[in-house]
Amino acid sequence: MADFCIISEFNPMHNGHKYIVEKARELGADSVSVVMSGNATQRGELAVTDKYLRGKAAVMSGVDLALELPYPWCASSADYFATAGVYIASQVADTLLFGSECGDIDLLRRAAEYCERAEFLQSFEDKKKIMGAAKAYVESLEEVGFETLHSNDLLGVAYIRAVRRMGLDLECRTVKRVGSAYSDTEVRSGELPSATAIRRLLACGELDTIGDIVPRPTAEMLKTAIANGELVDPDKLLEYALCFFRLSDASEFEEIAEAGGGLANRICSAAKDSHSGAELFDSVRTKRYTDARVRRAMLFCMTGVKAKMLDTLPQYTTLLAANDKGRELLAKKRKSGGIEVVTKPADAPRDTEQYGVSERLDALYGLALPQKTTVGEMLRKKAYIEIGEKT
Repeated sequence: MADFCIISEFNPMHNGHKYIVEKARELGADSVSVVMSGNATQRGELAVTDKYLRGKAAVMSGVDLALELPYPWCASSADYFATAGVYIASQVADTLLFGSECGDIDLLRRAAEYCERAEFLQSFEDKKKIMGAAKAYVESLEEVGFETLHSNDLLGVAYIRAVRRMGLDLECRTVKRVGSAYSDTEVRSGELPSATAIRRLLACGELDTIGDIVPRPTAEMLKTAIANGELVDPDKLLEYALCFFRLSDASEFEEIAEAGGGLANRICSAAKDSHSGAELFDSVRTKRYTDARVRRAMLFCMTGVKAKMLDTLPQYTTLLAANDKGRELLAKKRKSGGIEVVTKPADAPRDTEQYGVSERLDALYGLALPQKTTVGEMLRKKAYIEIGEKT
């Protein structure tokens, strides 16, 4: 028997995600857990629905246990995202399964091994001085023959590197990703769409179309979220950013993650000359400062995430949803120690830096909802527990 884990945003869960869950079962998984992004995503955006709703949809679609990949790691670049994710995954699983464009675990292992060599690290540092870190990383791999790696491949490399770096007893396996590319915005007949394309449909109000390309629990969750005013408009964050940075000075953000290299100064200056959040965002991003880098920098400044925090591991994770098998798995994990799993949000350790920045994120999240919520609303949320076998 094997316990599998998948690290994902599930923003929202779609048929491509369900495909990987089903593949885990085919590969012999006795249990399938997911370490799922909290209320923010790796691109520095707010998730379309809150983490509890997405966790519930995951368990109703075949996952046994959904744990949070907490903030700020869930909104960070690949290495930090992967490190936190595999650390939590190793607490509940012996096998990490992820989708990749190449579907070749040996290729990804070779790339991960090369990334630890001095020549790669030197090339990366040299290139990073003249271009963004993401582009420098890709080009440093391409120049030695790894030119066919795409976004999910690169994330897989980050997973493998993190497992090796921490010496975790976690086997990495991959399945070839099917359907549209990660950032593809189009929905094509007969092809599994990306979460990006699904979010675009949501923004356009095309909910009827979504029902055919996501699992039924996800479709029902999204319909209910829209009816209850629980579907976030990610662009709302940019409007709050315009106000925040107009009233701020760049010197306040010297220790903030992703805001170095003059980016904080660029954002604060642009805020004073911008008429809207969208204009602010457009005036700041460049080839060097990618969309994701700018969004993360803004979010980290607004929530006080210091760069040194990302170099630490999460102090706790939160239970989002589970069925009977997931609860058994969690009980077994607790007997062996490891990371603290918070089952009630109000019981989270408030004396931690992680709690402080998470609370500030939730405060922003509540303002981005059509039906705005108070700061404490997230503390009253409950994990979804599925009792008994599905009929």
